[in-house]
Amino acid sequence: MNMQSDGGCLCGGVRYRLHEQPKQLSDCHCIDCRRASAAPFVTWGVFRREKIELLSGELRKVRHADRLRSFARCCGTPLFFQDNDESEWIDVTISSLDHPEIYSPEVAIWTEDRLPWVPLDPARLTYRQGRGSEKIIAANPSADR
Repeated sequence: MNMQSDGGCLCGGVRYRLHEQPKQLSDCHCIDCRRASAAPFVTWGVFRREKIELLSGELRKVRHADRLRSFARCCGTPLFFQDNDESEWIDVTISSLDHPEIYSPEVAIWTEDRLPWVPLDPARLTYRQGRGSEKIIAANPSADR
């Protein structure tokens, strides 16, 4: 698989390049991700900071819940998520990549916040909160509520 992937925002004003494959891939169902993206969940890939290259455009950084989210300044597309300005690892919105179809999520996290009409993939590990929290064995919608 190519070690380089490009992505960007809706209007094309922000472009970035990833110079490695993700450390992990997760569907996040937490309330903050849902609100920040206006979607039922967000698929994130985790990359080392030094392997993310901003090619063009500017980011708007928003601090919320002791974390830092970065959006395209030009159109508001959610792009990155990190603990703080010095974070070694940064989460990238997989759907902002030019070819997101090659990055399949491994797990679902924060499913305690999942909307009841969003089905979970029974082939993926599922966590009530973040990775390392309580795993849910049954991934059907009625089993984890």
